[in-house]
Amino acid sequence: MKQYYELLQKVLDQGNTIANDRTGTGTLSLFGEHVEFDLKEGFPLLTGKFTSFRLIAAELLWFLSGSTNNEDLRKLNGNDKATIWEEWADEDGDLGPIYGHQWRNWGNTGCGDGADQIERLIYGLKNRPFSRRHILSAWNVTDLPDEDLSPLDNVGNFSMALAPCHAFSQFYVRELSFEERTFHCDGYISPSEYHEAEYHKLMDDQGIPKYGLSCHLYQRSCDLLLGAPFNYASYALLTHMLCNLTNMIPDKLHVSYGDSHLYSNHMEQVTELLSRDLDLYQLPTLTIDKKYDSIECFTMESFKINNYQSHPSISAPIAI
Repeated sequence: MKQYYELLQKVLDQGNTIANDRTGTGTLSLFGEHVEFDLKEGFPLLTGKFTSFRLIAAELLWFLSGSTNNEDLRKLNGNDKATIWEEWADEDGDLGPIYGHQWRNWGNTGCGDGADQIERLIYGLKNRPFSRRHILSAWNVTDLPDEDLSPLDNVGNFSMALAPCHAFSQFYVRELSFEERTFHCDGYISPSEYHEAEYHKLMDDQGIPKYGLSCHLYQRSCDLLLGAPFNYASYALLTHMLCNLTNMIPDKLHVSYGDSHLYSNHMEQVTELLSRDLDLYQLPTLTIDKKYDSIECFTMESFKINNYQSHPSISAPIAI
C-alpha cells in the first residue's frame, strides 16, 4: 500500500486548497494522480488502520444484486447499524438509480428493458477475452442528480441521490507466461518431462488458468482517507470474483483519479495514519471457497480474508 501512503503525503504537501467544495467542508486536492497494486502479491486491504472487509464485501454484493435500497445493505451487513449511505437515503431507504441500477439495469424505462452490464462483462471476458470493450460504467448522464436540489429531492425525481464517485472501470486480459502457469500447477506435472507446447496442453486439460485479469478504475472524485481504502478492496474483490467465474488469475489493479482530496476535518487523522509503522503488517490474501457459475451465487460466506493484521481503526466524519 506504499503508493497510497505516498499519495496521502503528496496531497498534504502539494494539495490545492478548495474552500467551496460540494460539501462546504473544504479540501486539499490534486488532479490526475494514479496508484496501482499487484494483486498477485496480496489483497489490498489497508493495514495502516483497521478496514472492515465485511462492510466492503457487503456493499459490493449489494451493488451486484442491483439493489438501490439502503435497507437491503443493512441486511447484508448483518446488523441494524447505520451505513455510509444513510445520509442520502429517503425515509424508505431508497437512493435512486445509483451503482446497482446502473450496473445491472442501465437505461431501464420501467419495462424491464435495461442493459445488464455485469452479465455482458462476464460474457465478453469468457468469449472475447482480448476485447477492448470490457467496460463497467456508472456515469449515466440522464440519471445524474441536479446539484441545485437536495439529495431527497433528487431521489423523488428518480435521480441518483449521489453522483457516482467510482464512475468507470475497464478490464484487461493478458496471456500468462509459461512460468506463471506452472506456478499454479501445484506440482501435478514436472515441467522437465515435457516440451513446453505439450506442457501447455496438459495444463489446459487440467483447467490451469491461462489468462490474467487486470482492472483499471477511474474515480472522478475520491475522499482519500475514508473512500480510497474501500474502493481498492472493493474493485480487487470484484476482480477476484470475475476471475473465479472465468478461470483467470487476478493480475493488477490500477486506479486513476480526477479529483483526489483530503477533507479539512481529516488532517489530524491522516497525520496519525502516516505516523504509524506502515511496514509492520503484510497484506492479507483472499480465498473464495469454490468455483461459481453465476455472479448471483456469491454470498458473504464465499470469501475469506487470510492473515489480516492492522493498526487500530481511525474515526473520521463523512462529508455529505
